[in-house]
Amino acid sequence: MLNFKLKKNKSVAQQLADSSQNPKVLEVNLIKNEIPVDFDFGKHLGTLLFSLFIAAIFIAEIYLGLNWWSDYENERVLATEAKFNQVSTEIKTMKGESDEILAFKQRLDLTEALLDNHIYWTNFFNWLEKNTLSSVNYNSFSGSANGVYELGATAKTFRDVSWQTRALLEDPAVISARVDSADTERSDSPDQEKNAVADVNFVLSLKVEPSLFKSNLK
Repeated sequence: MLNFKLKKNKSVAQQLADSSQNPKVLEVNLIKNEIPVDFDFGKHLGTLLFSLFIAAIFIAEIYLGLNWWSDYENERVLATEAKFNQVSTEIKTMKGESDEILAFKQRLDLTEALLDNHIYWTNFFNWLEKNTLSSVNYNSFSGSANGVYELGATAKTFRDVSWQTRALLEDPAVISARVDSADTERSDSPDQEKNAVADVNFVLSLKVEPSLFKSNLK
């Protein structure tokens, strides 16, 4: 039993002595599973160049795509701007047309209003002619649509002046008719009798119904 242990101890001591004489035994592999790296540049040059070529194509495609997108956006912006300008022009044109239409409508409304209250002067003068004696002539006229007038006239005699006033008063459209003054002009012409009575000058004050001007009287 003792001998066995001595032999074992000796064996350990012998190993230590041997290790001191052989330093390589003490070397330790500090990097676990260490694999030596050896890059063969010539062998992988083709792969590297191919990868660079693929990358260059990819970059070129991106550049072309961005360039195309930029051109497309510029064209779209130009088209939108042209459309906007066209719409603006159409709006200005429509606004001008609408202003003209509005002005025309205003004139039309005014015309309709005037037609609704139209003064038929022709009817008035036709009515006056029908109610005037053949011996009476008018040489002046003043008044407005309110129906009040003054007419300068001449007649052959004072009796004609009186009959003219009565003829007007008999018409239902006449409110009043009067002659405030009348005078004559005597002629000294050798062709006429001396102190012969000439035409009678008078002013007829006439007031008629205003409706006479707003209806189409015949």
